Amino acid sequence: MSESNKTEKNSRLSVFFSRALTTIVLWVLIALAVYFEKSIILSSIIIILGVLGIHEFFNMLGIKETPAFKTVKRLALLLTLFYLVLVNICYAGFWGLEASVLDAGFVALFIILTTVVLLFYSIDSSRTKDLFFGSIFGFLYIAVLISFLIRILYIEMDLSKQHHGAYYIIFLLIVTKFSDMGAYIVGTLIGKNKMIPHISPGKTWEGFLFGCLTFAVVGGAIFYAIFSEKMIRLEWIEVLLLGLILAPVAAIGDLAESILKRSLKTKDSGSFLPGIGGVLDLIDSVLFTAPVLYFYLKFVS
Repeated sequence: MSESNKTEKNSRLSVFFSRALTTIVLWVLIALAVYFEKSIILSSIIIILGVLGIHEFFNMLGIKETPAFKTVKRLALLLTLFYLVLVNICYAGFWGLEASVLDAGFVALFIILTTVVLLFYSIDSSRTKDLFFGSIFGFLYIAVLISFLIRILYIEMDLSKQHHGAYYIIFLLIVTKFSDMGAYIVGTLIGKNKMIPHISPGKTWEGFLFGCLTFAVVGGAIFYAIFSEKMIRLEWIEVLLLGLILAPVAAIGDLAESILKRSLKTKDSGSFLPGIGGVLDLIDSVLFTAPVLYFYLKFVS
């Protein structure tokens, strides 16, 4: 093995261990929230991640000098906070408003208010366009998609009046993150055939087939074997099937952020989490897998 290959492999291993340590800390926080059976703790974490994700997204746009940037960013942060809090109130059973009305209402409100804000600032050619369309996409991509974690959290309200939805979230995180970890480990060790090199040079077909799918299915199966009584909507065959479904969706979610970062010429969404990068680097794949699991639990299982 050449010296450059050894250096690259050592660097990837160093990143892996840093990422593993950060992940363990995050898992401990989530485990404590589930242990104390306080949905408000877990929902608060989700809301904070959503707001931080919007903050990082706007910084990634690289158009801070655009006249309306600060105002639109503050508007996005404020509406994201209100939206996620209201979604939590709605699904916790404290408000009888239809969730679809809430979703459509906030998307419409965001578009209208963003337009109103831009009326009072000078047009800065392409950067104003990037701010307008980028901010709308950011709200849909982060705020709306992460809200599905809150919906999963309260999925059992109509069945047992107990908040066992937290266990579905843990299941989702295990399947999603194990798929990412498996792809990274196997890809580092034996990966040779690049998967989509023009978007993510580090991803390999070996990592996806032998790491991503295997780790996702096994991780989900182990968790279900321990907590099956808390997950009454699922049977064994569904757990295995979900592992095979969610793993490629997680990979697509990860690649979606890679498209963003490459188009915006940035390496990480932030530096908040050692070994991982920013909050968006942490939740990118979950943003895609959460809606899939929610709709499966709601309409299929």
